[in-house]
Amino acid sequence: MSLLSPSVRIALTPSRVAVASSRGYHDAVVAMPGWAGALEALSGLLAGSALSGRTSVTLSHHFAPVHLLPPTPVVLKPLEMQGWIRDQLVRQFGEAGRDWRVTWQAEPPGEPFLVSSLEPAHLAGLEGALGAASLKLVEAQPWLAAAWNRQRRHLGRGRAWYALAEPGRLMLLGLEDGRVRTLRTAPFQDDAAVAALADLLKREALLAGEDGAAPLWVESAAMRPNWQELGGGRSVHPIPGGRDPLSALLEN
Repeated sequence: MSLLSPSVRIALTPSRVAVASSRGYHDAVVAMPGWAGALEALSGLLAGSALSGRTSVTLSHHFAPVHLLPPTPVVLKPLEMQGWIRDQLVRQFGEAGRDWRVTWQAEPPGEPFLVSSLEPAHLAGLEGALGAASLKLVEAQPWLAAAWNRQRRHLGRGRAWYALAEPGRLMLLGLEDGRVRTLRTAPFQDDAAVAALADLLKREALLAGEDGAAPLWVESAAMRPNWQELGGGRSVHPIPGGRDPLSALLEN
């Protein structure tokens, strides 16, 4: 591990938060689901912990949406890229998108790329909660960004699907030769994750003109559905998520 690597890792979701460090894993249920409740639960976990140092935070997709944007028309410098991305988000979501804090996954020219967004007030609140506990935020990213960087080299060649599931929300990526071609999200209720993913996958496969059933890799957080029930002749590869509820969000 690099000396500059974060010494504290945090996961925030609407219903549960977790902190991992050399001292172990600790989590707490969010009493008031949502961003304010998650920060309150985080502050409670950190109070009296005596933790300090560089901190990375992985965010639920409820808090940090991810978007798939088309290739830029020309190669852009980082500041130009930020402006172009914000223009794209404004077209999709209105003027509120202009103020969002954005990060993106670098891809070769001519390829679509993933962009994550976070409301400035949420980022300020997070920095304040960490600062009060003597922690310095060095990275805040959505679960997909962390998971994609970790898993993309293992997802094979040709056509494939990659899904992330957390309570109440699914995210499904359509892949071709290791590149993201489509991204869809869908809500679901209670224990209906398997049925919701089956419906989403069926729809996306039809839109993609899928001839044969491409393999599916699926990763879960704070839930343990039996993804093999998806059926349909598709090979399903659940990715182990660790023993703790939010382990999948905390892995490097």
